[in-house]
Amino acid sequence: MSRIIKTVSLDKESDEIASGISNFSKWVRNKLKEEKQQLSKTHTNVELFKNTGLCSPHNLPRCLMCFPHGKPSQDNIKKFNTGYINKEELLELTKIQYDGIIEIIKPTIIEDEPLDPIVKERKYLRRALKYIWSFI
Repeated sequence: MSRIIKTVSLDKESDEIASGISNFSKWVRNKLKEEKQQLSKTHTNVELFKNTGLCSPHNLPRCLMCFPHGKPSQDNIKKFNTGYINKEELLELTKIQYDGIIEIIKPTIIEDEPLDPIVKERKYLRRALKYIWSFI
């Protein structure tokens, strides 16, 4: 098996959890394979899709065509089934539900601390002086 190296950004809490796992890479590989088994790129319930325009969100594997953002909440599923919200509203509420899971952190520049001055390398000067000094 060829190895492909990927980097993962973790916060402090996630790092503490990851440090408790003995073979973190193997654990991530297994979780990715489990996730793949729970997703389907085809409709999981064709008859229900023809009637309502969506597959059942309870089906495993979850239909990626109908629910690309994730599984809707139980309350939103009940509202859709009773007719309080339509298909577009259900998908929008599901998108909002999963939207804040991955935080977008903007880098901040700290200007309070002065930067260290750049030290120029003088290796050629040192080498020349060392060479001259060897003759003396």
